[in-house]
Amino acid sequence: MSIKTANNKEFEEFLKKLSREYLLYAPVLNEKDDKVVFEPINEDNISKITLGCQADVPLKECILPYNEKLSIEENPDKKIVILGARACDIEAVRVIDDVFLDEPVDPYYQDRRDKTIIIGYSCAKMEPTCFCDTVGIDPVEHDSAQAYLYKEGEKYFLKVMDEELESLFTSLPGGNEEELAELIDNRRNGMADSNFEIDLPVPVPEAAAFAASCWEKIAEKCLGCGVCTYYCPTCYCFGFFWQDKDGEDKWRAWDSCMFSLYTKHASGHNPRNSKDKRYRQRVMHKFSYHPENYGKLACVGCGRCIKRCPVHLDIRSALKLVENELKEEGGK
Repeated sequence: MSIKTANNKEFEEFLKKLSREYLLYAPVLNEKDDKVVFEPINEDNISKITLGCQADVPLKECILPYNEKLSIEENPDKKIVILGARACDIEAVRVIDDVFLDEPVDPYYQDRRDKTIIIGYSCAKMEPTCFCDTVGIDPVEHDSAQAYLYKEGEKYFLKVMDEELESLFTSLPGGNEEELAELIDNRRNGMADSNFEIDLPVPVPEAAAFAASCWEKIAEKCLGCGVCTYYCPTCYCFGFFWQDKDGEDKWRAWDSCMFSLYTKHASGHNPRNSKDKRYRQRVMHKFSYHPENYGKLACVGCGRCIKRCPVHLDIRSALKLVENELKEEGGK
């Protein structure tokens, strides 16, 4: 491990060098729709990089594109560097890895992941919708990134955890390890906890939670728009389509379990034919099915689904209703 440091000018020169040698993604304010999204960075838009707030759109599109032609040749030859990934998004990549790198391995996803370097970014505070600490994630840093970026005032620190990437940061001057350790301690000690607590076992008991009567109440105002899944950093459902009449040009695109047609069979039968069943599936997948299969939650507490839901459905409230019903049932 090594520590690097930089002022604003040194850091900008470092990013210019990265953008020439790698396909660099970073959060940028898209003025057209007023959202912070991960976009390719070049020397012309480095000044638009926005690190001061959580990206509105998760980084998953960098490694699992919204629309993707299923051809290894379509993937970039350059290695990918994702700069500014917060701990919730880094953990989300691990969740998607569980699925796409499990047997049988998805070769298109693996090809892109093998080329991807993630530089994390340390949160200085938690937003009201964040609850990453409740699901066991440290917002200050995550050990799955190859390097981590910390900004304090006009000064940047970079902690390089992967020795094989040391050459990537040689242009930056060395930093003081004790100074960075103090910054991290102060940040952790000063970070206010989220105001959400949950007292459910993980994995959430499948049979009891599935049969809970509160799902209809939870989902009664849901529009079925799928916004929650598209902004979610761990949702990865997709469908296939062919762009040419011969069926050779095969693509896949994001899909959503919140759509009414997602589980409709060719026979016309739909096992999730109502909003409550579809919302239940989404919550159960994150807190019951994925933890059962892979040993970790598929919710990272980023709060994007809470911020973006047009009818203000809150997954935290849903979990509390399930928790309360299971406690009542257990007490009988």
